[in-house]
Amino acid sequence: MAGLLAAGGMAAPAAASAVAPQSLVVGCFFVGSTTRVCNVNEPIVTQSQAQYNIQFNPGDRVTVSAGGCVQTGGHGKTWKRYVDPSSDNGLYHGTMYLPGITNGLTEIRFLVGQTFVLPAGGGSLLLGYEDDNYSDNGYYSHDDGTGNQCKGVGNAFVSLTIN
Repeated sequence: MAGLLAAGGMAAPAAASAVAPQSLVVGCFFVGSTTRVCNVNEPIVTQSQAQYNIQFNPGDRVTVSAGGCVQTGGHGKTWKRYVDPSSDNGLYHGTMYLPGITNGLTEIRFLVGQTFVLPAGGGSLLLGYEDDNYSDNGYYSHDDGTGNQCKGVGNAFVSLTIN
């Protein structure tokens, strides 16, 4: 890896919650001369969406990878997978907006493992999380999760390979 391209935090959108976000690690690194890998460790899960300091250019080929688990709060075993959680209410999953590719925030499970070519316009990465109570979400007090879905699994992450 040639070096650090960018590191940064997030700029909260206007409708963002007043809750202070958990720690955020974002880094983009060049791999070769035209490829960069951008990693978001512990994406924000304490609000419905957050804009990240990862910029896209027209024609970028973006490959999406994601995984790990999130504390969804409550009682008992409450950790859930970030990409494809086992839950009985259709909540507790990460979402992503890719400019010109998705029509708003889309469940990240539909994007993982795919490569997309971004059309004209460019833009920045927007990640979200779907829950009915954001106040107790985060990455604290790890347990094995509902149905042991997070047993031996680390915290949530998103990784983008951009050519």
